[in-house]
Amino acid sequence: MAVGLYGVNKLADVSIDDVDILYAYSASREEIGDIQLRPLFNSITNSDFRKLIGADGMYKLRLPANVFNKLGYYSILIKPKTFQTTILDCSYVVTNDNNQLNISKKGIVIPALQFSRNNSLVGYQIEYFDSNDVKINNLTRIITSSDLVSINVNNNTVNQGATTYVLDPAGTILFLTVSPDQGSLISNNVRVDIGQKNQKVLITNTYFDPFYVEVEMVDQTIKTLSYALYGNSTRDLQNGILTYFNDQNFIYRQYNLFTRKTDFEFGNVDVREQRTITNFDQEFDQLSRGNGE
Repeated sequence: MAVGLYGVNKLADVSIDDVDILYAYSASREEIGDIQLRPLFNSITNSDFRKLIGADGMYKLRLPANVFNKLGYYSILIKPKTFQTTILDCSYVVTNDNNQLNISKKGIVIPALQFSRNNSLVGYQIEYFDSNDVKINNLTRIITSSDLVSINVNNNTVNQGATTYVLDPAGTILFLTVSPDQGSLISNNVRVDIGQKNQKVLITNTYFDPFYVEVEMVDQTIKTLSYALYGNSTRDLQNGILTYFNDQNFIYRQYNLFTRKTDFEFGNVDVREQRTITNFDQEFDQLSRGNGE
């Protein structure tokens, strides 16, 4: 009997609070177009989100017609929602049992106001900015615990002068422990960077992998092109009207056909010109039976 790992990939259950949907537009591949991605939905309720995206972990994005209304290329990025915040402190959570001070692992402290649930940050990813507000490449940490805390009044000689924190369900700040937060047994003298006070960070959920899709808005589709290639058509030799019909034999396009003499002595040019006014006398069933007027 084989012994192995058991598990399954499941569809992500998300709400509008968990997803960022961004887009950029370019008229052609040769143009840069929008240099920044813009939010596709500036304000949307979770109910509307379900109507636009779908439900139960299977999502179909419906593109708003008032946004995707120009010919060209739309780049769409769907990714886990990202929050930007600032580290208020980098310290410890302490407990005081029978006047015995206990210090837990070191972590970072951030404001709690923008997060609806303190425990919702477990498993989230943290990315860091340097002192020039440039995101540091490939420096990430995973949040392993998330608790509301308040500032501890330090009357103990241990860690005197440093700000520490105590667990407090009514607190307005969050204490986060992250991984990795210490070096290995071999290189335990190497300091692992978990952040520092006043450093800007990005916090992102890890419910699903971000993905990118490109949408090209065109004036013709494979189906409409097939009308001209394989569909029914008529050419009225009396008035020179060429008519293409769709798959239900309704008029799709009409052209004027005529020949013009060139400036040269023996030259002629055949012209096909799209009509701006449709001649509805050119019905396919009528002309194909040979009784057209």
